[in-house]
Amino acid sequence: MILTTKRLIIRPAVLEDLNAMHRILSDEQTMKFFVEGPHDEAMVTSMLEGNGEDLEHYTIILKETGAIIGKLSFAPWFMKMTYEIGWIIDKKHTGKGYMSEAAEAMLEYGFHTLKLHRIIATCQPENLPSKRICEKLNMRLEGTFQQCIHVHDDTWWDELFYAILREEYKAE
Repeated sequence: MILTTKRLIIRPAVLEDLNAMHRILSDEQTMKFFVEGPHDEAMVTSMLEGNGEDLEHYTIILKETGAIIGKLSFAPWFMKMTYEIGWIIDKKHTGKGYMSEAAEAMLEYGFHTLKLHRIIATCQPENLPSKRICEKLNMRLEGTFQQCIHVHDDTWWDELFYAILREEYKAE
């Protein structure tokens, strides 16, 4: 599956993406809202090698330059016909609407091609850019899970839970 938008190409992540993905996923600022924190090369390699038949990770590429600027995660959740979407973008490309554009294309694919019933996304309350993306996608805030994520430094994070149903997506 390859998706294209006005400015982006979204395709399954492959091992050849290792250098660009490692550069993005190893950045402390970029990864500050991820429990695993910055990824070392072995973690990124494992993620890319594991992206075989059960696709979960997608590379986001700028059409204009061919540069890899981020990734989408899009995978089945534990409920029937429900997927979870997530995103990470290179800090050099934030604030340009790329991630909203990529996520919108993935929602379109999920609801119209896969015929999903529901797509969910989560983020921490302090992660304002991710909250804004969820809102731009017309996802509904369904709740806040208090201190539900245990972090490696022995702290607990809250998590916001967003969702959108297929009939809500079509109604836009």
